[in-house]
Amino acid sequence: MELTFKRKILLYGLSLATIAVLTFAINQILIDNKDMAYAQVQKHQTSIPHNAKGHESHQVIIFQKPNDNTTYVGVVTFTLSKPADIIAFDDLTGKDNTNATKKIWEVGDKKFAPNTLLKNATEGSVKFNGSGILAHRTLSDTFTGNYTLNDIGY
Repeated sequence: MELTFKRKILLYGLSLATIAVLTFAINQILIDNKDMAYAQVQKHQTSIPHNAKGHESHQVIIFQKPNDNTTYVGVVTFTLSKPADIIAFDDLTGKDNTNATKKIWEVGDKKFAPNTLLKNATEGSVKFNGSGILAHRTLSDTFTGNYTLNDIGY
């Protein structure tokens, strides 16, 4: 009878250990999948001419391109070879512009409302919320940039 009691205790202990290991493994899988929802992009880029109407002589490095019906929330950390404004922008295409004084960028058949987050910056980190984010110079000379983008699309 004592042997059966010891077996029961051993089986009970093994069962508890198995449950603990499975709980830990499932938790790690869930955490890994949650982290996968966040996109992290590290890039080095050379600026290109801005494609907004009236801005063709300006230069930009696009950190996050717009995607239809997607809003990005995140942080961009950057180092630029020349000072630039860091601008998040919202897609206003098909929406009523209730603020007539707000500047609008027209790109093809799309309309975007820019929101300047930093002015004349060469390095830093900034939180953003918008359809996209970029570094923008009003001069026509090219510049380069390294950046890391952490965002989640909504």
